[in-house]
Amino acid sequence: MSSTGDGFTTTDLMAVASKILSDGGYQQVTTGVEGWNTATSRLFEDEYNVVGIAIFETCAELLESWPDVQGSLVNVISQHIGREESKSWDGYLVLLTPGIALAEREAIDAIRYNTTRLRKMVAKGNDVRVVTDVERVLRALLPLGPEHANLKDESALDLIPKLLAEHGIAIETSRLLIEAFRDQAPLMERLHQRGEKA
Repeated sequence: MSSTGDGFTTTDLMAVASKILSDGGYQQVTTGVEGWNTATSRLFEDEYNVVGIAIFETCAELLESWPDVQGSLVNVISQHIGREESKSWDGYLVLLTPGIALAEREAIDAIRYNTTRLRKMVAKGNDVRVVTDVERVLRALLPLGPEHANLKDESALDLIPKLLAEHGIAIETSRLLIEAFRDQAPLMERLHQRGEKA
């Protein structure tokens, strides 16, 4: 059984999710996509992804209807995006409800982990009470924020020594191993060479 939470209404959820995607560089698709320009379902795209958002009053309604919504989105993608376009493989279905899952928790989780046909993001009433909750649900679809833009030319490998130092691993050791990795040299041999020089 489902009940409605104290947070957003379905209208609120759609408005917030639409704004977050629009602010993240997505354009709403409004023509040629029957059934995806309603109060409870919208279609967005950017250069890389196609995102369908569907809002349901209750968890029970979400559980009953999501396969049909998924089928509709798959049809839209196959009709409007060529198979050779990488975007045809990057479809996301966002399923939201202000309803609170009581007995349906396992079924909601099963949808979340089901990657057949489309990747699915599912959130229920307790998960989406404020704007930042909706941002968290959609984060994987959004560009990196300005705090990540400051990395400039640093690679993820350049960040590892500092991260490992926080766990007690010497920065010099980490840098030596990363250098060996980049040189495609045997890691243990490089460590032994360092030990002989010390």
